[in-house]
Amino acid sequence: MRALLVAALVTVSATAANAGTYIGLGIGTGASVSDSLDNVYKADGRSARIALGYRIAGFSIEGMYSGFAYQVQNGPGTGLTDSRTIQVAAKYNFSLADHFELYGRLGLLRTDLSPQNNAGPSLEGEGYTGSVGVEYRLDLLLTGLGVYMDWTRNQASFQTQSGVSYDQSASMWTLGANVSF
Repeated sequence: MRALLVAALVTVSATAANAGTYIGLGIGTGASVSDSLDNVYKADGRSARIALGYRIAGFSIEGMYSGFAYQVQNGPGTGLTDSRTIQVAAKYNFSLADHFELYGRLGLLRTDLSPQNNAGPSLEGEGYTGSVGVEYRLDLLLTGLGVYMDWTRNQASFQTQSGVSYDQSASMWTLGANVSF
């Protein structure tokens, strides 16, 4: 009877780690920001990400909310801007060995830029996101835990009130964890 109970727990834990819903939190470096107008940017603090996903075998669909702040060096006022992004992405994890996986993520995003201290109007833009990373996955009793590190690049297009269009990209490294249940 004990052997059957142990076998059932191992089966449930392995299944929980490889299928089902997961949530994730990550904290990263300040974003390296550039745009097609050649503005000069400086990161202001760290980036952060929260994710909700569903995984079947190596494939996942994720919804994410992320954000960071930066300073436009040649912008009006302080140039301090908050960037908040909502993303939907597909992710594929490739198993290497002993719980290590490589992954890639591609998706679409919507970015809101909010200048601080009345330094200008808010802008909204659409674009894409892509990530490459590595994850170490542990099977726990009824859940799974994944610790990851990735490099992400977000690209969005914006149009100012005066009709000027420009593209902006932001790249950052993120360290985080996913818990599956």
